[in-house]
Amino acid sequence: MSRQCEALIDLDAIRANFKFACGLAAESQSIAVIKANAYGHGAVEVAHALTASAPAFAVAIIDEASALRDAGINAPLLVMEGVGSGYELQYAARQNIAIVIHSDEQLHLLERTKLPARVAVWVKIDTGMHRLGLAPERLQDAIKRLRASDNCDPSIVVCTHLACADHPDSLRTDQQLKVFDNCVAGLGVLQSISNSAGIMAFPRSHRHWNRPGYMLYGNTPFAGDVRQASDLMPVMTLQSEVIAVRDIAAADSVGYCGRWTAGSPATIATVAIGYADGYPRHAPNGTPILINGHIAPLVGTVSMDMITVDVTAVPGVKVGDPVVLWGKGLSVNEIAHAAGTIGYELLTSVTNRVPRRYLHQ
Repeated sequence: MSRQCEALIDLDAIRANFKFACGLAAESQSIAVIKANAYGHGAVEVAHALTASAPAFAVAIIDEASALRDAGINAPLLVMEGVGSGYELQYAARQNIAIVIHSDEQLHLLERTKLPARVAVWVKIDTGMHRLGLAPERLQDAIKRLRASDNCDPSIVVCTHLACADHPDSLRTDQQLKVFDNCVAGLGVLQSISNSAGIMAFPRSHRHWNRPGYMLYGNTPFAGDVRQASDLMPVMTLQSEVIAVRDIAAADSVGYCGRWTAGSPATIATVAIGYADGYPRHAPNGTPILINGHIAPLVGTVSMDMITVDVTAVPGVKVGDPVVLWGKGLSVNEIAHAAGTIGYELLTSVTNRVPRRYLHQ
């Protein structure tokens, strides 16, 4: 029996979302973030879909950049964690791959490595997230050293990352912006701050380069309502089908450890998807599932290959009926909220066992 589940990837939707992101910050350029296999959507396919509109793409690590080059993606790339060896730095210089420098070690590496060509450099400063980045007081010296290096392209970008932009009421974003602005004043460098949340909620964070990621895939980074979120189009629809239907009596339990027990006679549909496909094992009873256009609750423990759904209130469910786990008609954020996680994790957790089918290539 072949696997019934698949992830439909709507490439027209991702093109529309990128255009929307660019429109929110029309005076900036936007670099499309396609790290982590384009958040589970397929980095090569997404890059091809956006080649005509995105001036550059961003990934996390050099291996992701290498895979794109091997697949024939020739657009400028940015490696946001930078490189860790002279070999990686030489590869970046040969392949028109920009690198982020976020530490003294990386700065020393650039200065002492013999390169075949200059490399484009983004310098990351730590304005308050305390994860990566040079201390703000180190920026002026770093820029001076980079400008003195024959290995560095003159067009230096200074960037930072916002820790709380997905909480529009937080004061931390304004604090980070103040630190950033004080650091770059008078340096004459290009700037980059905005992630998806910054693009949507903090126009003051729009700079020369913005870095939309999660929003490209049709999902809002905010827990609450933000006006622009309604304009995003979901890109991935994770779907499967019913493979069994059975009636159970009151007091019968379902699944491993009998985590759910019927309070009255019920009809249970078994769906071909499980945690080996990336559906969250910790999803609780009541997590919404879309069957035949109706919402029905997950019941019982998520198995490796299957879930069980109470379809008592859904008329006429039968083997072969379509099931949407998230996507069009059911936001991945809603499933993430029920499972106590975030949509980013669910999208990037869809495994290679699930085939991706691309629409509107």
